[in-house]
Formats: sequence, C-alpha cells, structure tokens
Amino acid sequence: MSLDRSKFDKISEVLSDAVGVALDALSPILGADINAQPQPAVIHTIKDTDYSGVMPAMYFNIVFVGDISGKAVAVFREIDLAVILRLLMNSDSDEIEFDEMGLGMIKEIMSQVSNKLSSKLGEFFGVDANASISAIMQFEGNNVVANAFGGKDISESATVSVKYEVGTILKGKAAFTFDDMTVNNLSKYYEMANDDTSQQQITASQNMQSAGAAVNKQAVKQAAARQPAAQMQNNAPALNISPSSFPRFDVSGDDEGVGMPGNMDLLMEVPMNVCVEIGKTKKKMKEIMNFSQGTIIPIDKQAGAPVDITVNGQLIARGDVIVIDDNFGVRITELVNSKNNLGS
Repeated sequence: MSLDRSKFDKISEVLSDAVGVALDALSPILGADINAQPQPAVIHTIKDTDYSGVMPAMYFNIVFVGDISGKAVAVFREIDLAVILRLLMNSDSDEIEFDEMGLGMIKEIMSQVSNKLSSKLGEFFGVDANASISAIMQFEGNNVVANAFGGKDISESATVSVKYEVGTILKGKAAFTFDDMTVNNLSKYYEMANDDTSQQQITASQNMQSAGAAVNKQAVKQAAARQPAAQMQNNAPALNISPSSFPRFDVSGDDEGVGMPGNMDLLMEVPMNVCVEIGKTKKKMKEIMNFSQGTIIPIDKQAGAPVDITVNGQLIARGDVIVIDDNFGVRITELVNSKNNLGS
C-alpha cells in the first residue's frame, strides 16, 4: 500500500506535533521539564529509512486501536534509556543493565508516551484513539520495522525524528515510524474534517431557508387574524372541554414520604465497604522502586491522631484504634456530616 501524498503536508505536521506532545509524558515521571524538538515527518520505504542517528538503539511496537487504526515503531537511543532508567532508580552508578525489572520500568513510562501520542492524534480530529505497546527490545535494523508492519521492506512509511532534552540531565534522540495504514487513516479524517466544514455551510444555508419559510407562515397567521371574528367562529370546530382526571398517589402519614417501604428494606441489605485509613503520602516512582524490607514510610498523620473511617470511599467518621482480642478495631469518636452521609 502506498501513502496518500495529497494531504501529507498537513498530516506531517499532525504527526510531528503529536510526537512532541507525547514526550511531555516523561516530565512528571522524571521530575524535570521536557523540551522536545520534532522534525516534520518524511516519507521513505522502510528499507531506506535512516536510523543511524539513534544507533545503538532499543525499540517497542505501538498498535493503535479505536477510530485510528495502524501501527508504529518507536526507536530510542540505548544510552538515553540508560540515563532515564538511572533517574527512575535514583542510582549514581554508570553501569545500568537492562534486566527484566529495568525493561519493565522503561515499558511503563513508554506506555505513558504512547497513550499521550494516541490521545493527541485523536484530539486533532475529534475521534477516539488508544494504543498498546510491546516489550522493549534491541533494535537490529530496518528489518525490525518491516516485520512489525507486515514484512514488506519496500512499503512506504512516515518517520518523525525528534531531539529532546530532560532538564539539564539528558539530550536524547528518538525516531517514530508510522505505517501506511496509520497515515492513510489520518488523511481520511483530515478529508472528513474538510467535508464537515462544507456541510456546516450547507446546513447554514438550509437554516436560512427554514427561517424564510417561518416568516411566510407567520404572515399567513397574521392575515388570518384580521378576518372577522364571526367568520372565524363559524369555521372553528366545536370544542368539548372537560376537567382532566389523574390517578391519585397519596402517601399516608405512616409512610413518612416513602412510597414503597419494601424497597428501602432491600437497600438496607446491600453490603458496603468500610475502610479505616491511618494516613497516606505521595512518593516518586524512583523512591518506590527503592522500597525494601525494613523501609520506613512517613505518612501525613501525627501519632495519636484519630484514624479516618470511610464507606465506599466517602469519609463518614473518625475514631481511635483499639485491640479486641487478637484483632484491631476502631472506636468511633466523631461522625463527619453524618446526616448527609448516613441518611440519619
């Protein structure tokens, strides 16, 4: 399949902008600002695409699902991923191995990048788009991309090369290659967007015609109103008017406003999740990855302070922790907005 080149200039901008925005997903994870500088997308056959600027590299496959379907391959320099992994692990070592744990961590943050990429592509055209990625693997050349896209290295694809900086820590390079299906789908939505503009113009014209017709109807009504009252009465059909009748839904005083008390009994049997929360805190991913047996985690609750009692996530009370035989328990010391939360 060949790429639709008729609208590629516009689609090239869309792909370039989406890649730049996707890398912004690294910012909150790495705790540093990301400055991405994507180049316009260019068309090549897969075998002629130049990845020398990112070698040696690692890659992952992206599969787009939803309204935008297709595939992409994201290629990152291996040295850049090592720096990112060092930041995640809060390690000062220059020797970073891409073991199973490290590759899993890289995959998690690249999932965020791919999700933001698909969301941005969908946002451009107001359609639904999602993405899933494969494991992180060693990039062994253009045949990897050909296999990901169906095994034809003579097929055309569009590649966005991007340089990005992570604060003052990293100056990285990457390349995102999109298959012909993804690019042609985006071209289709671009064409539909233009068609929508034309349709809006047609609808506006139809609305103006409808408004003119409404004016004509109003003129007819005004002319009819000027006819003699007697003539209007002679032409009017006889009307049989009688009071309307509706069934009564009286509630007796014993029901206290509950029309079907049996239903309330059923609701009283619905199980609810009651949780006791001692406290909570926030940690960065790199801090969490350093947790081990014996790690102490401070929380936002002072010693001796009452614990929170929630029902299905809603705070309803506070209390003191007690011990009942061999189990913990809670003695309620304060109800929080109990009338609204508990219905009492």
